[in-house]
Amino acid sequence: MKYLIISGIDGSGKTTIIEHLEKALIQQGFSVDIVWMRYNHYLVKVMNAFARMAGLSVKVNNEMGDVWEHRLYQSPLFCKVYVWCSYIDNLFAKYKVAKLKSDYIICDRWVNDILIDLGAECRIDNILDNVWYTRFHNLLPLHSVEFVIQRNLDELLSCRVENHTNPDFKYRLALYQKLTEKKSIHTINNVRTVAESVQQILDIIDEKK
Repeated sequence: MKYLIISGIDGSGKTTIIEHLEKALIQQGFSVDIVWMRYNHYLVKVMNAFARMAGLSVKVNNEMGDVWEHRLYQSPLFCKVYVWCSYIDNLFAKYKVAKLKSDYIICDRWVNDILIDLGAECRIDNILDNVWYTRFHNLLPLHSVEFVIQRNLDELLSCRVENHTNPDFKYRLALYQKLTEKKSIHTINNVRTVAESVQQILDIIDEKK
């Protein structure tokens, strides 16, 4: 059993690549499960409610309509508790993954994406270098292979409205770029066809066998 941890900023092409990767692995005779891991909110749901009451999350009107924007960084104490709550939520969420028994488990947006969400919303610039990076990565199962999908900026901005309306976008983009510098991360350049991006992943999987 091998766990494929696929990360990437909104609009990078993760969902499309994951769908085609699943098909490619099934064609090779493997069983595959896909599990979306970004929002395993239990305690964090309560914290989000507090954030709205405290004015740390506000409703704004932009090109997407009425949306909630986090401004958690305005309270460092709230952010400390928020990060702990997210960690505890994901501590329980990992058992959802552990129950799956397919040859390949594709985890869409787990650990790295959660860390980047926390880093952007709480303005924790060093979240990929501090103790939280280690704690969250210790949640990953053995035999996990981590990927981050990259796409050029113009395409990111043109394909997703929220990428030029959300004030956290530039923070997320910088953190994803920093993530590619990690030795454990395999960067997939989604600049040509989906098939080529999928093949990059398949080649890395073959190397790991």
